Amino acid sequence: MRKLKRGVEKIRTLLSIDANHSSLTFAGNIKEGEIVRLCQTNHDKLVEGAGAGANLVIGGLDAQKTNQTGLALCVSCVGRKGVMEEQVVDEVKLVQQMLGTKTSVARFYSYGKIALRPNTTGSEHNQTMIIGYLSKKL
Repeated sequence: MRKLKRGVEKIRTLLSIDANHSSLTFAGNIKEGEIVRLCQTNHDKLVEGAGAGANLVIGGLDAQKTNQTGLALCVSCVGRKGVMEEQVVDEVKLVQQMLGTKTSVARFYSYGKIALRPNTTGSEHNQTMIIGYLSKKL
């Protein structure tokens, strides 16, 4: 069994399945011969992931500043919207609840983002939410 090295991970949104040609179409490139792992998600897992992102923001704040005045910019992949449909607001509600009422939250949808993931040399993602947090140092 060949040991896989963790380098650049790519997460791609599945756009369509063509059974006649036995092919899948993804949002983003996958080179021929690349090793891929297929993932499945649902509404609850995506909301949980947004909460994990908010926890990372909270972890970067001093304990006494967890309900400070700030701005959270949530940039989500449009692929998440496809999975969550009319319930897309749920992930932002959770981020707002976790960061507190003094934090304003703005959400945008994007067709692509590049962000680093822990324990990798770089990443390219679909189906993700990135939270940028801005606050005044007190």
